[in-house]
Amino acid sequence: MATLKLVSPIAGWATGLEEVPDPAFAQRMVGDGIAVDPTSPELRAPCDGVIVSVHASRHACTLRSDSGAEILLHIGVDTVDLKGEGFTVRVREGQSVRTGDLLISFDLDLLARKARSLVTSMVVVNGEGYTVTDRVQDRTVAVGEPLLSIAGQAPAALQAPVSTETAEQRVRLLIPHGLHARPAAAFSRHARLHAGTVTLSGKERTANGKSVVALMGLGARHGDTLTITVRGEQAERVAKELAELVISGLGDPVHPIAEQPAAAPAPEEARATESSTLPFAPGTEVLLKGTIAAPGLAVGHAVRIVDEQPELSESGRGVAEEQRRLGEALASVRRELEALVEKEGAGAAARTEIFRAHLSLLEDPELTDAASQEISAGRSAAWAWRAAVEQHVKVLHDLDDPLLAERVGDLRDIGRRVIAQLTGKGGSRVPAELPRDAILVADELLPSDLAAVPPDRLAALCTARGGPTSHVAILAAGMGIPAVVAVGDAALRVPDGAAMIVDGDRGEARVFPPNETLEATVHAIAARTARREANLAHAHEGCRTADGVRIEVFANVGRPGDAASATAKGAEGCGLLRTEFLFLERVTAPSEAEQAAQYQEIADAMRGHPVVIRTLDVGGDKPLAYLPLPKEENPVLGLRGVRVSLRHPDLLRAQLRAILRVKPVGVCRILVPMVTSASEMRAVREIIEDEREALGITEPISVGAMIEVPVAAVLADRLAAEADFLSIGTNDLTQYALAMDRGNPHVAAQLDGLHPGVLRLVGQAVEGARKHGRPVAVCGGIASDPRAAPLLIGLGVTELSATPAVVPDLKAFIRTLTLPQCVEVARTALRFESGDEVRALVTSTWPGL
Repeated sequence: MATLKLVSPIAGWATGLEEVPDPAFAQRMVGDGIAVDPTSPELRAPCDGVIVSVHASRHACTLRSDSGAEILLHIGVDTVDLKGEGFTVRVREGQSVRTGDLLISFDLDLLARKARSLVTSMVVVNGEGYTVTDRVQDRTVAVGEPLLSIAGQAPAALQAPVSTETAEQRVRLLIPHGLHARPAAAFSRHARLHAGTVTLSGKERTANGKSVVALMGLGARHGDTLTITVRGEQAERVAKELAELVISGLGDPVHPIAEQPAAAPAPEEARATESSTLPFAPGTEVLLKGTIAAPGLAVGHAVRIVDEQPELSESGRGVAEEQRRLGEALASVRRELEALVEKEGAGAAARTEIFRAHLSLLEDPELTDAASQEISAGRSAAWAWRAAVEQHVKVLHDLDDPLLAERVGDLRDIGRRVIAQLTGKGGSRVPAELPRDAILVADELLPSDLAAVPPDRLAALCTARGGPTSHVAILAAGMGIPAVVAVGDAALRVPDGAAMIVDGDRGEARVFPPNETLEATVHAIAARTARREANLAHAHEGCRTADGVRIEVFANVGRPGDAASATAKGAEGCGLLRTEFLFLERVTAPSEAEQAAQYQEIADAMRGHPVVIRTLDVGGDKPLAYLPLPKEENPVLGLRGVRVSLRHPDLLRAQLRAILRVKPVGVCRILVPMVTSASEMRAVREIIEDEREALGITEPISVGAMIEVPVAAVLADRLAAEADFLSIGTNDLTQYALAMDRGNPHVAAQLDGLHPGVLRLVGQAVEGARKHGRPVAVCGGIASDPRAAPLLIGLGVTELSATPAVVPDLKAFIRTLTLPQCVEVARTALRFESGDEVRALVTSTWPGL
């Protein structure tokens, strides 16, 4: 039996695969081998062989030895997320290498900052015919030092299956980082259980479904449509099982591809002449209907933004010169983007996130490599860069994914910035001098168009294309600028300087409106602005009704950045911290230390105000890749919320310890989701008491029950006996009470939190809590609706937890109410049959709403 000796491909501490913080390697799903925690920044060949593949993200490569063993060398854990940043590949596919030849060099410091782990794995991926022996581990090793041996030989080709049964399944790959090592290993492991052949095809390439290397070499990415072909006995069953695995993510989180909502039809006035390029004539009002991108109302004058493409020379001045020019342009744009990331002012948080994403695009190896190839072919740097960008724009368009299509603007923005540096032309498309009431009108706007414009110069945005989740829409919302997008080609007929009204609340724009309409809108904006400024000025004051009843107004928080916004808006605490942001879209659970740090950051931002932290609420529509739950026909009626936590107590205990470690002790209150019985509350409270005593905490910790199902509202008196407070989640309570799945597009529009039946359940919960003197909060969606405030107060709710943006206006409205008035309206509402009747009652009582 032949033996192949492998030397260490890297210097560092040798350890067993079970120590790798990635189940695909730790559980030997990829193959058997060894791992090294590196101290050197170079990966070298562990034996003689041929390079079979190099991963697109440059963090891994596969070598086939002369004996046929295929050896995967994988640098770090989750380094696929870096998309090539920090890695330099020194070999190419098909290249022969000798032991010790340099394969990949990498930035050790950058990976230490950005990667989850640096541990580098060396595994045999076609291991059926091989046995790994003579491992050297639990000590320091040098590059080239013997590390392990592989005994055996490549398995003989399987005899063709007798059965001629063939089956195919087409699936959409929803894994954000494509078919990298971990999901490829999971697929191949299941495919090998089938005696027949399994192939996976996509984009005119086909791979052996039983080979990790072949699957990685397929280059399948998020959104790709793949064809699974199975031959042999029970091919139909095997194909379906493999398709279900791909759909579920093969152990990785999945990012579904959303359906694009149909745009509202253009009005007759615009549609009749939409194909015309003639500008709209003054004197006749034109109504343009589009999609809401950022709320608000604005009056101003159109400033047309025209995209003029500079003429580029195709021929370069030599490869070295053009590579130098491209490198300098990329460095200059990088500095521009870094400055924008650090820039303060309106919309800073959104701007920072967006331009960090642009920095990632700028450093994307796929872009830079494509441009370098064009330069090597004799093209100029500008020509090469534009070709690379447009090539990737076409890929995104061809994916038929509306969300990815909205990222096309980001790619083109990066493209324009670099070309402007290379040509000295282009700059910002927005004029340097803008009137204070400028309404930018364009085919499509880019984030850089808004980056350097003072917000006080912009009144609104109106574009022919774009979407509500585009980065321009996010920037506009962050800057408080109304925006309407996707109004169609009619936007291109708006003449420069035309008077306009943009209504971001309705998704409409009016061109050449009558003077009386303009004047009425100006007055409405002034009144609204004055009211909101006054409300914000008093937002930090306590909130009491006009007759002195104390109503606390808290804010719902979804991640650390929301806490500062909530405090600035006058929130008196965090009434609901959704901790899922820490657990979703990752392959391992967050550590106790990581959770504690995030909770502490939020508590610090709330400046001593209470923080109600909901324990992990997953299951149903929020699966976790690292927490396998049984497949359920009705997941929203299955393992959710506290049911999952009690099924996995170690996960719950780690989260509770992290919450208890927040200073000052007691500032955090614990909220238990999806409670249906007092026994569940007792079980959680016992665990909290165990962990509190273990940490030496003597102060009592407030624990609440979340009322989200009808039975919890009906039995609120029993729950209140075990809980310190109740918090009503009206979103789930409404869907369960009305038997309408809020994720089902056929019925979701009928969900109504002001339905009298839902309000009666709120009333029952309050009555049950009152028997034990427990306060009741509402943290669901209706807490952010001012029309619900008098109803909830009238039913006995004493705390509302709303979205941060509405806190100032909500507090101001509550100060105008009296308790007897609220009680009377609430009692009347409970006698109605529909939510529409309830709304009519509220608006007739308070016409200003």
